[in-house]
Amino acid sequence: MRIELRRYVRRSAKAPRASNDNRRPGRIHAWYWVFVVGAMPTLGLLAVLSTLI
Repeated sequence: MRIELRRYVRRSAKAPRASNDNRRPGRIHAWYWVFVVGAMPTLGLLAVLSTLI
């Protein structure tokens, strides 16, 4: 039986997580909140225009 190390060595991969680990993987991305806050004035303007028409 031949053992290959490449099956067990991980490079640039995330470590395995426990099945009951409910935390989000990685950091909270700030660009998501910037996108939401930036889209709100546009959505508000569309709501106002749709009620006026």
